[in-house]
Amino acid sequence: MKNKKIFILALLVLSLGCSETGERSTALVNVFLIGTPGLFDEVGIEILGVEVKTTGTRGQDNSDAVFIPNPQVNQQARLSSLVNTGQYLVGRAEFLVGAIIELTLRLGNDNFVQVGTQTSSLNFRDDSSRNPAITVSIPLDGGISHDVFIDFNTLNSITFTTGAEPVFTLDPKFRAFASLDTGEISGIIRPQGLKCLLLAIQNSDTLANTTQDARGNFLIRGLEGEFTLSILPFSNGFLADTIQNIIVEPRQRTQLEEITLRTNP
Repeated sequence: MKNKKIFILALLVLSLGCSETGERSTALVNVFLIGTPGLFDEVGIEILGVEVKTTGTRGQDNSDAVFIPNPQVNQQARLSSLVNTGQYLVGRAEFLVGAIIELTLRLGNDNFVQVGTQTSSLNFRDDSSRNPAITVSIPLDGGISHDVFIDFNTLNSITFTTGAEPVFTLDPKFRAFASLDTGEISGIIRPQGLKCLLLAIQNSDTLANTTQDARGNFLIRGLEGEFTLSILPFSNGFLADTIQNIIVEPRQRTQLEEITLRTNP
């Protein structure tokens, strides 16, 4: 009887060990969209979902992409709501441990830009623009949740021709990163209500851009290393400003002192 109890206990321990190993063999991935309307008052992008491709067996790039449908009732993301800490959930799913190697957005046709009170349709440049893809290398560790961000670059994604009826064209450009591997820069710009374009520059390359919310707060995510922040006010009544030597570390937020822009004499 004693040996039988020991045998049952051993089976129980082995079962628990296998269960824990099984839990560690998968990772939950949450995909979010962030961005800014940039020079426009509003930009609306219809997102049907995202395709996620990961490393296959033994780390080989032989797996099929998995489509994660957008769970939102309203599948149109409005970029003005995504500045500062705003974010839009594109989808979530579990994957085997390894790495994400490619992300592909699946976009719908209900896209627009707004300038003042004028709203215009936003048309794709070509069929490939409907499904923009990016190659990435985002490690997936088992047993934890990974927040992956797609940062929509409005400045480089939308072009337009002037005329009686301007034509706006969409060719999406974006970067992607995981919050576990990167840090952030945050701050506030005065005077309140003065809209600015903020550029995070590293070694002469602009890695990210954003604007502030209605209260002047801004947040630039997905950074690591030393940066220069360039602040370009939309109004000619104020001077541009630059903040250098900003250090950003993974999983840390670098909070800047309040920035007050000077008037243009």
